[in-house]
Amino acid sequence: MPNKGKSDSLHEIFTRDFLLLATVNLAMFFGFQMTNVGLPVYVAQLGANAQMVGLIGTVMTITAVVVRVFAGPLLDRFGRKGALVGGSVIMAVSIFSYAVFPIVGVILGVRLLQGIGWGLGSTASSTMAADVIPKRRFAEGMGYFALTNAVSSALAPAVSISLVQGPGAHYMIYVAAGCTALAFVLALFQRNTASRQAAAERTVAESDAGTRPDERKPRSSAPAGQHPANIGQAVTAQAGPPASTSILDTVFERRAVFPGMLMLLVNIGFGCITTFIALHGLEQGVDNVSVYFIAYAVVTLASRPFIGRLIDRYGYRLPSILSCAGTVLTLVLIGLSNSAPLFACAGALAGLGIGTAMGVYQAMAVASVEPWRRGVATSTYFIAFDVGIAIGSLLGGMVAGALGYTAMYIVVAAFPLVAGILSAAKVKN
Repeated sequence: MPNKGKSDSLHEIFTRDFLLLATVNLAMFFGFQMTNVGLPVYVAQLGANAQMVGLIGTVMTITAVVVRVFAGPLLDRFGRKGALVGGSVIMAVSIFSYAVFPIVGVILGVRLLQGIGWGLGSTASSTMAADVIPKRRFAEGMGYFALTNAVSSALAPAVSISLVQGPGAHYMIYVAAGCTALAFVLALFQRNTASRQAAAERTVAESDAGTRPDERKPRSSAPAGQHPANIGQAVTAQAGPPASTSILDTVFERRAVFPGMLMLLVNIGFGCITTFIALHGLEQGVDNVSVYFIAYAVVTLASRPFIGRLIDRYGYRLPSILSCAGTVLTLVLIGLSNSAPLFACAGALAGLGIGTAMGVYQAMAVASVEPWRRGVATSTYFIAFDVGIAIGSLLGGMVAGALGYTAMYIVVAAFPLVAGILSAAKVKN
């Protein structure tokens, strides 16, 4: 009987809509991460210095942040599919343009366009996933969905580096553009999920159909640190959105700010890894730094199914602290790495650190909000996600230009350390 119940719950998570969304997200993230790692090498080959390489990574992220401010409210009011389709096609066109216009200044401008597509598409896909995941298995379901982000962050850079250092940067660009084009095609077949009113109606229907009569009573929304066994069903039984909200509440979800800030601190280190690890490897005489990403992928895949269940059962605090500690060790070890085995060890730590953080904080950001606030919560979380990468790319470029890559990685390890301290102090079981 327990096995049957477990199978049924997994079947509820892995629906047609969820699997299609996960595939779209995987393809879109794959193209995004390929350019994040391969493009710095490409523009360096075109003559860009370390500061310009950092700026190439930053401008796209800043654009995505601005887009997300408006994307969340639009998704909640009008539905999600249009943003998903539009974002993926904009990304595909902009990535392909890097090969057509191999000029640093033009690439810098096109990165702005890619940022628009990334801000729309990634916000829409994550919001739609939150719409279709069963609430009683919410942290586990979001963990599985976030696995597509983590796997892309692990495998795409390895593929990107192999192509840049092998056949050439143009092949990296063509593959990345092809991945995002695949995301666009698949997005056309995705059913649209909740607009604001539809989400409210669906919540009432799910509450009536999925709970016992004695359980059908209002539940208040839980704070971000509350035990996820209750968070999964902690959306309010209110029939619709409040009549009026402030302008700030229209574009930001306050309950998603704290997990977003924790992810921002972790992503400062992650941004330095994706932007500079290939260049750091070359400086250390290590050609195959792709072993870092391979080890990252293996550990992430092996650990993620257990992380979601652990969160649903025991809460966010312990996984949050461990993920930050793993990220700190990852950055220090990358800075000290001068051989492929050391880069591989750093990748294994990153799977437990950065890979876990992506699942933990994304689930925290959206688990406690009402269905008609999921778009805003998702955009709030990803604004912080992108700002962290932008700060990492820009700050990393400045520190690397002054002190070198080894010192840079050790310096930025302070940021996930702060995230770990905040997790220990503020995140509740």
